[in-house]
Amino acid sequence: MCISALLIKNKVLQSLSISDNDLGPDGGECIGIALSQNDTLQVLKVAENDLKSEGAIPIIKSANYLTQLSLAKNFMKSDVGKPLAKLMKHSNCLQKLSLEFNELGVEGCRHIAKGISASTTLDSLNIKGNMIGDEGI
Repeated sequence: MCISALLIKNKVLQSLSISDNDLGPDGGECIGIALSQNDTLQVLKVAENDLKSEGAIPIIKSANYLTQLSLAKNFMKSDVGKPLAKLMKHSNCLQKLSLEFNELGVEGCRHIAKGISASTTLDSLNIKGNMIGDEGI
């Protein structure tokens, strides 16, 4: 994949938007691997790529240096909650996280709430349209 090679080799690029490119779970895994080898990228937008949880989790686990991450509209389920909480807790950079229109549900939001309470940098979170309901609030 050309984008993953770009992320591995390029040490100047600070912002990358590859939204709406039908990357799927395999593409998400490739991006996650490449992102783990890049500490200069600050903004990553991979919304609307049908990543599902399987493709989003590798990205989340490698997002330690990002200030902004958009994973909107990727059909992610509640199982991304734990990795997201860990990212929010341990990242010294993440300021903006966009998770709108996924399927995080109550369980995913419980984990996210734990991450928010431990975060020292996150100042913007979008969880619109995630089937949270009263219990999730």
